[in-house]
Amino acid sequence: MRLLTKLFPKSGGKYNYRGRGFTLVELIMTVVVVSIVAIPLSLLISQHLESVLQSRDYTAAVNLARLEMEKVNNLSYNNIVSGSFSPYQGTNYDVTRTVTYAQGDEAAAESMKKIVVDVKRSGDAAVLVSLVTYVTKNIIYGI
Repeated sequence: MRLLTKLFPKSGGKYNYRGRGFTLVELIMTVVVVSIVAIPLSLLISQHLESVLQSRDYTAAVNLARLEMEKVNNLSYNNIVSGSFSPYQGTNYDVTRTVTYAQGDEAAAESMKKIVVDVKRSGDAAVLVSLVTYVTKNIIYGI
């Protein structure tokens, strides 16, 4: 109570609050200080959101490429051929499977195919993910 009487001396039985508000200069300075803090913070948040979206795109692309590689591993050697899937299983991504002979050819008894799976966003030329594997026919590794 003593603090109130020092801050707001009584006049006529009531405390006098006149002249105790914020001035226009103080309010402007507060807005400037808050702006100086808020602008870099908002830029940081927007960059974070952008990186989250890019990470989501990359994760989806990697999973689609892995799925296509699993399909390739379950195919017989003769059925592994090039193909393009746009859009891939109802997603917003295009998947391209490119098959080339790394060793031998179709008529050879022993041969090896190189399979490259590329994943892009639909309508975009930039490849998000590219996976490579090799599949062999009648080649035994080891001892």
